[in-house]
Amino acid sequence: MHKILAKALILLVITISAAGYSFAQNVKFDEWKNITTSGKLPPQCKIQRSNNNLDVVKYKDRYYFAFRTAPTHFASRKTVMYVVSSKDLENWEYETEIKLGCDLREPKFAVYHDTLNFYCFTAGTSLFTFDPRLILRSITTGEHTWSKSESVNMDGFVPWRLRLKNDTLFLSAYYGKNLYNTKHQANLRLFYSTNARDFIKVSEKPQVDIEAAEEGEFIFDKAGNLFATVRLEGTGALVCKADKSAIGTWTTNRVKTKYDSALLFDHNDEVYLVSRRNLDGDMDKVKVRKNEKQRRARNLIRYSITRKVTSLFKFNKEKLTLDLVTDFPSTGDNSFPGVVKLDNDTYLLMNYSSNIHGHKKNWIRGQFGKTYIYWTKLKFNQ
Repeated sequence: MHKILAKALILLVITISAAGYSFAQNVKFDEWKNITTSGKLPPQCKIQRSNNNLDVVKYKDRYYFAFRTAPTHFASRKTVMYVVSSKDLENWEYETEIKLGCDLREPKFAVYHDTLNFYCFTAGTSLFTFDPRLILRSITTGEHTWSKSESVNMDGFVPWRLRLKNDTLFLSAYYGKNLYNTKHQANLRLFYSTNARDFIKVSEKPQVDIEAAEEGEFIFDKAGNLFATVRLEGTGALVCKADKSAIGTWTTNRVKTKYDSALLFDHNDEVYLVSRRNLDGDMDKVKVRKNEKQRRARNLIRYSITRKVTSLFKFNKEKLTLDLVTDFPSTGDNSFPGVVKLDNDTYLLMNYSSNIHGHKKNWIRGQFGKTYIYWTKLKFNQ
């Protein structure tokens, strides 16, 4: 019996290896390729140990890819933000770079009125201080020519996602000053713009004003309704929705699971989430309510020393919950995904991770070690 089971398992492994990785929801993906060690990035890109925050977009038949490179996951004056482009996802050409002697994070692309806009924010240089300063914007209309980076006058805010709806560009951003101490002013908002430069509040009140609310990821469905996730640093997350007639008013469901580096995308009007997942379970495991500051600190310490993977979830629009579909090959420090639709059922998916072929690491080890940017093709079978 044991021999029969062993043969069956071997046959199953061979079948999966030959056909690619396939999971529930009829989703499969190709082998993950390491773009940072491929030798196909342009020589102007000087790769450091930590390669993480990224975004990718298709514009005028080219794929534009931005990423942060630095000594570690944490703030450094040596940080550089590169933008490269490719017609075939194999041969990459240099576009531009930002290097200001301070940290740079959250690269975000947005195509608006035939112009490609690129945003990121500047931060400090202290290793363990989260100090958002300016949101910068630069633009191109192609031909490898970019404008000088300029501030969009949202000092202290951290940009998270930009979405286009009815010729209006929407931005989610949260106020990040003092995020990890009691002076933090909870302020997570939707903004809108009709020129991709000047952003106006959707409403006078924030969409979320819970302490330590950040990373407000959102998307519109075909009807114009909004769906979102919000990370609550130290305690979990919110899963949210808003009716198309009042996108500034969010209905929320608070959960103990923490969805880091959240990215939402839609397939056939179903919403999916790619994010970092904690293998140790819920973010908030404190059963007896203690001092809120101590509670959050305890949760964050445990979170740092446990293992993470990048995962795919399906968004339940009615229940405001997220159902796990599958984990992707990832370990240590990982996630911050980017996605581009390639055809009706196939998506380019990028994320970063510690070496997916090496030893499994917890999050903090990964943050101080080498990380790489990987990509695959994600396919939904009909």
